[in-house]
Amino acid sequence: MKAERIATRMSVLGRALPSRVLLVDDDELELELMADRLEAAGFEVACASHGEAALQLIEQQWYPLVITDWLMPVMDGIAFTEELRGRGTTDTYIIMLTMREASVDYERGYVAGVDDYLSKRVPDAELFARITAAFNTLALRRSLKEAQAALEQAAAIDAESGAFALRELFSRLHGEIRRAQRYGRKLTLLTLAVSATERATAVEVTPSPEMVRGIVQTIESVVRLQIDWTGRLDSERGVAFAVVLPESSISEAPRIKERLQAALRRYAQGFEALQLTFAFGVAALEDTGQQSPSVDTAAMLEVAGLCRNCPGRTGPEQLGAVQRSVACHASIVCRHGYVVDDECSLKSRLSARGVDEDQALAG
Repeated sequence: MKAERIATRMSVLGRALPSRVLLVDDDELELELMADRLEAAGFEVACASHGEAALQLIEQQWYPLVITDWLMPVMDGIAFTEELRGRGTTDTYIIMLTMREASVDYERGYVAGVDDYLSKRVPDAELFARITAAFNTLALRRSLKEAQAALEQAAAIDAESGAFALRELFSRLHGEIRRAQRYGRKLTLLTLAVSATERATAVEVTPSPEMVRGIVQTIESVVRLQIDWTGRLDSERGVAFAVVLPESSISEAPRIKERLQAALRRYAQGFEALQLTFAFGVAALEDTGQQSPSVDTAAMLEVAGLCRNCPGRTGPEQLGAVQRSVACHASIVCRHGYVVDDECSLKSRLSARGVDEDQALAG
């Protein structure tokens, strides 16, 4: 195979992978001959005389392809391969050089992590065919890895809303709770339920995907970027979301709710034929630190849900929410110690502008 054709081929592969090759061999003549052949084909070549020297080079720079001899002083090819794979390096293709007349223990090499074998003094055509196959394999591995990551990301995101899906919400919230309790940090969970009703008929309708995504985007425009985050909850009516607020305390929840409500009110004005109703609930860690009682993820969401469904005044719903919050060690706004306020600051008050307008904003 001509060097020009190799260079052309590798320029295509090199768009995704750098054409760097690390040669490892204690035979200086063999090392020089192989390096000359690869450099003539357009590769960037580095050389090492044994495995330990090769590992030092790899610590400084990633090499997609390593061609190594088997028998070397200090650290041979098998020990080098085992060490490299033991460090978690899976995105490097390893070709082991052997002598034609040698009896090769292929199984031992494959177990160590060798990808392919090649005889020394191999003709150029076979050498470059194997190298091309190596880079093709690496490109395929990378593509598969990226595809898997994309699938995992897609599974973590609710396609309709753009918020985290329910399973991912539970997983991430669990991590936030454990982290907050381990390091003594604040954590508040705000839940939001949204229902839509046709003004002309007073019939409740299912929010459209466009509306659902717009609600999430409105929430994310108010909360802190890259700190707070939103997940979608299951809901029998309308849609519901959980807004997780790390480093925020229970006393800050009413103020955050007012900002969210104001932004959602502006968003709702774009739907003249519909009346949107927003209901808010909250739960927060009441004690943090390693000695604090453990808070269950599902229980914290349950307490926030009870708070959301509470009318905001003394009664069985409020008492039930308080009792559950005490049992779960998740604080709610109306509870200060064991005292229940007569009026919940999380709920909107009736105003002189009319009940309908207030109900469209209240939780």
